[in-house]
Amino acid sequence: MEKRAISFAQDIRPLFRPVDVQHMAPMGVLLDDNGYMSDPQNAQVVYEYLKGERQPQMPPGGPYWNEEQLQLFSEWLAGGRQP
Repeated sequence: MEKRAISFAQDIRPLFRPVDVQHMAPMGVLLDDNGYMSDPQNAQVVYEYLKGERQPQMPPGGPYWNEEQLQLFSEWLAGGRQP
């Protein structure tokens, strides 16, 4: 059976809590917007903050994403950032 592509709408967007979206929007980081997140540079920077490679780690104060969530995001990035 073929594995379905990871999509922003079904798989990635639901990982961001409403508070995360609201917190980042004033800084111009549109976590709930496929157009913004499908840009490779934007998606990579968000991923680096989620992993803690850039500080402060997202989301501020936690809870931080677990390995499964980070892996899903990484696979979405590698798979072409499907909508």
